[in-house]
Amino acid sequence: MTDARTFLIGFLRRIIDGGDVTNDELNAATVDPAALRGAERKAWHGLSYWADDDDIRAKDPAYAPARRSQLADLLTDLENENDG
Repeated sequence: MTDARTFLIGFLRRIIDGGDVTNDELNAATVDPAALRGAERKAWHGLSYWADDDDIRAKDPAYAPARRSQLADLLTDLENENDG
Protein backbone atom coordinates (compact mmCIF):
# COMPACT_ATOMS: atom_id res chain seq x y z
CA MET A 1 0.00 0.00 0.00
CA THR A 2 1.39 3.38 -0.95
CA ASP A 3 1.75 6.21 1.56
CA ALA A 4 -0.77 8.21 -0.47
CA ARG A 5 -3.30 5.40 -0.31
CA THR A 6 -2.81 5.08 3.45
CA PHE A 7 -3.52 8.74 4.19
CA LEU A 8 -6.38 8.91 1.67
CA ILE A 9 -8.07 5.94 3.32
CA GLY A 10 -7.59 7.55 6.74
CA PHE A 11 -9.04 10.87 5.65
CA LEU A 12 -11.99 9.21 3.91
CA ARG A 13 -12.78 7.14 6.99
CA ARG A 14 -12.54 10.21 9.21
CA ILE A 15 -15.12 12.08 7.13
CA ILE A 16 -17.41 9.07 6.68
CA ASP A 17 -17.38 8.65 10.47
CA GLY A 18 -18.60 12.22 10.92
CA GLY A 19 -15.30 14.09 11.01
CA ASP A 20 -13.71 16.61 8.73
CA VAL A 21 -10.55 17.35 6.77
CA THR A 22 -9.15 20.71 5.70
CA ASN A 23 -7.34 21.68 2.54
CA ASP A 24 -4.25 22.39 4.66
CA GLU A 25 -4.27 18.80 5.98
CA LEU A 26 -4.87 17.37 2.54
CA ASN A 27 -2.15 19.45 0.90
CA ALA A 28 0.35 18.69 3.68
CA ALA A 29 -0.23 14.96 3.26
CA THR A 30 0.18 14.92 -0.54
CA VAL A 31 3.51 15.91 -1.99
CA ASP A 32 2.26 15.82 -5.60
CA PRO A 33 -1.46 15.19 -6.09
CA ALA A 34 -0.98 15.38 -9.87
CA ALA A 35 1.09 12.18 -9.65
CA LEU A 36 -1.84 10.22 -8.21
CA ARG A 37 -3.65 7.83 -10.54
CA GLY A 38 -6.85 5.83 -10.62
CA ALA A 39 -8.81 5.49 -7.39
CA GLU A 40 -6.18 7.48 -5.47
CA ARG A 41 -6.66 10.49 -7.70
CA LYS A 42 -10.46 10.23 -7.51
CA ALA A 43 -10.28 9.96 -3.72
CA TRP A 44 -8.01 13.00 -3.50
CA HIS A 45 -10.43 15.04 -5.61
CA GLY A 46 -13.38 13.88 -3.50
CA LEU A 47 -11.55 14.96 -0.36
CA SER A 48 -10.59 18.27 -1.92
CA TYR A 49 -14.21 18.98 -2.86
CA TRP A 50 -15.25 18.13 0.69
CA ALA A 51 -12.70 20.55 2.13
CA ASP A 52 -13.89 23.29 -0.25
CA ASP A 53 -17.60 22.79 0.46
CA ASP A 54 -17.84 23.71 4.14
CA ASP A 55 -20.02 26.71 3.25
CA ILE A 56 -22.48 24.48 1.37
CA ARG A 57 -22.63 22.00 4.25
CA ALA A 58 -23.42 24.88 6.60
CA LYS A 59 -26.37 25.99 4.44
CA ASP A 60 -27.79 22.61 3.41
CA PRO A 61 -28.19 19.90 6.07
CA ALA A 62 -28.78 17.22 3.41
CA TYR A 63 -25.51 17.94 1.60
CA ALA A 64 -23.04 16.38 4.07
CA PRO A 65 -24.80 12.99 4.28
CA ALA A 66 -25.01 12.81 0.48
CA ARG A 67 -21.33 13.67 0.10
CA ARG A 68 -20.35 11.18 2.82
CA SER A 69 -22.15 8.49 0.84
CA GLN A 70 -20.17 9.42 -2.27
CA LEU A 71 -16.94 9.40 -0.27
CA ALA A 72 -17.82 5.92 1.04
CA ASP A 73 -18.04 4.77 -2.58
CA LEU A 74 -14.61 6.28 -3.26
CA LEU A 75 -13.25 4.46 -0.21
CA THR A 76 -14.61 1.16 -1.50
CA ASP A 77 -13.01 1.77 -4.89
CA LEU A 78 -9.71 2.72 -3.27
CA GLU A 79 -9.67 -0.34 -1.04
CA ASN A 80 -10.51 -2.64 -3.97
CA GLU A 81 -8.03 -1.23 -6.51
CA ASN A 82 -4.65 -2.95 -6.73
CA ASP A 83 -1.61 -0.84 -5.85
CA GLY A 84 0.15 -1.55 -9.08
